[in-house]
Amino acid sequence: MVVATAGADAIQRATQLHERATAQIVRSRLDLAGRRLGQALDLLTGVSAELADEAARITVRVLITSATLEAELHGGEAGRAELVRAEELARRLADPELSFAVESTLALRMLRQGDHPAALEHYASAETRIEAASTRDACVLYLNRGNVRLQQLDLTSARRDLDRCISLAVLDPDPSLRRIEFMARHNLGYLEFLAGNLPQALQRMDGAAEIAEGVSLAISALDRARVLIEAGLSDAAEETLARAATEFQRGRLYQELAETELARAECAILADNLRRARRLAGSARTRFRRRGVRRWWRAAELTLLSADQAAGRPPRGRGARAVARAAYCVAAARDLQARRARLIGAAALTGLGRIPDAGVQLDQVGPVTRTDPIALRLQQRVVTADWLLGSGERRRARGEVRRGLAELSRHQAQFGSIDLQTSSAIHGRRLVRLDLELAAAARRPQGVFDAIERGRAVSRRLTAVTAREDESAELLAELRHLGQTTKAIGDDPDQADAVAAMRARARALYRRLESISWRTAGAGEVHRPAGLAEVAGLAQAQGKVLVSYCQVRGRWSAVVLGRQRPELIQLPGDTRCIELSRRAQADLGVLAYDTLPTPLRNAVTTSLSRTLAQLDDALVRPLGLGDQPVVVVPTGPTSTLPWNCLPSLRGRPVEVSPTATSWLAGATADDLSGELSVAALAGPGVPTGSTEASSVSSTWEAVAAHVETSTGTAATRRQLARALAADTIVHVAAHGSHIRQNPLFSSLALHDGPLYAYEISPEQVAPHVVLSSCELGQATTRPGDEALGLTRVLLQLGAQCVVAGVAQVNDRQAAAVMTAYHRELAAGHDSAAALATATSTGPYAPFLCFGSSWSAH
Repeated sequence: MVVATAGADAIQRATQLHERATAQIVRSRLDLAGRRLGQALDLLTGVSAELADEAARITVRVLITSATLEAELHGGEAGRAELVRAEELARRLADPELSFAVESTLALRMLRQGDHPAALEHYASAETRIEAASTRDACVLYLNRGNVRLQQLDLTSARRDLDRCISLAVLDPDPSLRRIEFMARHNLGYLEFLAGNLPQALQRMDGAAEIAEGVSLAISALDRARVLIEAGLSDAAEETLARAATEFQRGRLYQELAETELARAECAILADNLRRARRLAGSARTRFRRRGVRRWWRAAELTLLSADQAAGRPPRGRGARAVARAAYCVAAARDLQARRARLIGAAALTGLGRIPDAGVQLDQVGPVTRTDPIALRLQQRVVTADWLLGSGERRRARGEVRRGLAELSRHQAQFGSIDLQTSSAIHGRRLVRLDLELAAAARRPQGVFDAIERGRAVSRRLTAVTAREDESAELLAELRHLGQTTKAIGDDPDQADAVAAMRARARALYRRLESISWRTAGAGEVHRPAGLAEVAGLAQAQGKVLVSYCQVRGRWSAVVLGRQRPELIQLPGDTRCIELSRRAQADLGVLAYDTLPTPLRNAVTTSLSRTLAQLDDALVRPLGLGDQPVVVVPTGPTSTLPWNCLPSLRGRPVEVSPTATSWLAGATADDLSGELSVAALAGPGVPTGSTEASSVSSTWEAVAAHVETSTGTAATRRQLARALAADTIVHVAAHGSHIRQNPLFSSLALHDGPLYAYEISPEQVAPHVVLSSCELGQATTRPGDEALGLTRVLLQLGAQCVVAGVAQVNDRQAAAVMTAYHRELAAGHDSAAALATATSTGPYAPFLCFGSSWSAH
């Protein structure tokens, strides 16, 4: 009797240890879980005969968990002995519930090893015993089988399994099932990703995370990062993966850690950090090889080869053998890896001049489909175009490139978020480059112009949809409060820890708010790029010259329109132009300080003049523009070059537009209907702000039907939002900031806190906006010349023209320039001409007229 009681206590204690181990696995603490499972098995070993069957039942459960844990920690055949023993015990007990659990575990083991057919066989066997299974075990079966079918791209069957899992979980009050429900809902988000519905994928994943209390989000973070990579958000994906990697390392989840390293390698390739990509992919490959997971080892090998090809190193010798080996090993899988391997092989063979062999590889890849990941679709277009070029079929190669760019545009159009519309262009870098190279080789202005417009700032041809969810308001309020608190604390060393904590919280709020904006689906519309003839015709009719710049293999060229015939002009500018542009902005920033000693001011002015002259000689003077007004369509970092400070352009009307298409749209926009109304606001901390705002208002009083001035406590976010939605001209004399890493959180400082670009309503934006303080014309330039910042958001949401500075501006100088500017504008001149007159003399004033020039008359 005493022994039986002790045995019962041992069984109860072992059950408790097993439950604790399971909970520790959920929290990714596999090291602690292993010890608890070992203790449970030790307790069960000495149980008396009359309790043997009960002990055997819990022993099977512990062995199953232990086998899964060992496989997770060590891969290969680790844990196999425990599973064999569990299988024998379940057979002896003739317990269908335990047999179900063993079959499910064997299926999961096959899934982790990449043997999907075997996994499905075991799941089918387990399903025949599902009536005997607990609700939890049944949920796990449908969850994991749904995962297998996701990997096989059988989305219909996967959705059916995941829906079954959720329907069972929600009916059971067991709190442990909330974790399984979370995973199933999260996997439905991943299913939407595989189906190509990225905003819906992010929305479902975010919804799943809301019910994940007490559950490690590291595994789900790995899936979410893959969605972010597909959206082109490599920085956000890297940040997500870095946090997950820390948790996997702590929990000794080496399979997941290796998968995370592989995903981080993909981020590095997107960011063009190819050395880092090779290091991460190499580490992942080593981990997979040690664990004997061949399918994942091959994926790492393919990522290494992708990094090589991105670096312009076609695999030769040993590398070519590696390509052939990867393609051979993966071919039997008939999945995306096999197609990726064949594409890499075809690219390598093309680089080696083995064109017929490359063609054979491409034939085996199969056609591009709508549900393929965008990176794979565009890779196939690039590889096919290169092969066609090698075959001497340039026309077909150009067609392949154009089809790829059209696919990229449709991919971008699925997003409502301006952030995602611009970031997703990163996938098309190689296509855009190839398109330009093909056009430049033909030396025809028409071809180069068309290539520029196809590949540049595609987001400007999409419909802006930036609907916010109610939760944003509360998060934005907290973000504003944190900013004001850290500003009030200043540099107090005693508050350093508190400031660091507040900044970390602000970064978390940035991530949360960005995530909310990413959920918005796009309108799906892609407007066609403008044709050369219509752009040239309008430029000529307006007496202007349009100059569209591009870089091909490090050399600058320009298409010039508006003269008798289009011209393609090769320029002496090279990669140094980008550095010169940055140097000019830095010198302008120094000159903005009132306290700068005269000798230093003179030295910086001399340096700036020399830099501007060098840029002028490289980019403008060779064009022979005469004295006509100029429309500049820049590329890369020169999008925020102080163009009107260049010697050849100073005092000349200059418009700066992301594309010729967007300039044409603005220049031909419907005439202003209704009465002219003007709003002038002055934010805090600008000594001349109130005077400037009052001066602007008084200038327009005799012309406009309605003029309103808001200074001091009246200059609020609500007042600016109202003005942007209701007035014709909105002038803001307020400090602001451009956040390079989070450009949607660039802001204007008003009495009640900053107004972020993120929260500007898309419903209606004033045709003409003037931002007279700080460097709010700055933008973060992404691949595809997709620029994002406060000025770009205003243009994207409907403003025809935004005047803003591209470098720091002295407050008094800004006030003087803006007074002169509005005087010229009210007198009937268009915005580009008015700005040219206002900045033609005196110190350099780095204000630009962005978009299309606007006139009140």
